Amino acid sequence: MNKPKTRIRLVNATSRKGLATVECAIVAPFLVFLILAAVDMGQYANVSQKISDASREGARVGARFETVYTSDVETAVMEYLQDVFPSESLDTLAEMVAVTVSDSAGNSVLGGNLTSIASGSQVMVNVKLQYDSVRWITHLGILNGNEVTATSMMRRE
Repeated sequence: MNKPKTRIRLVNATSRKGLATVECAIVAPFLVFLILAAVDMGQYANVSQKISDASREGARVGARFETVYTSDVETAVMEYLQDVFPSESLDTLAEMVAVTVSDSAGNSVLGGNLTSIASGSQVMVNVKLQYDSVRWITHLGILNGNEVTATSMMRRE
């Protein structure tokens, strides 16, 4: 004859009912923090790339022979940043961004006149932006106070 199968019951089955909820309550904040940190780091990399592109755009303008003043380079950088950060006004960007134009040795251009840099010499454009000013997640604390900086050099023609 077949014996009826007996079910084995856990003695403490009722004491484990809320354990999944407690585990979720402990792990969920860590997972949310991890996801927000990944988003913040991704945005930092994106902003860094945009600042690098703005620096290259300024160096391109500064390298042209017909560009005479450093203000033309600064305008090119600000216009590029206005295109990539459309939610920010030009005045706000001017407060957040610092553009420096110098020769290859790092000396500032005399009187803002790029003709003082000889043809064939390097022109250097440095762009700095406070990351907190364009950041989406402000209260995370990981990248607070960081500054995104990019420098590009091109030969003046």
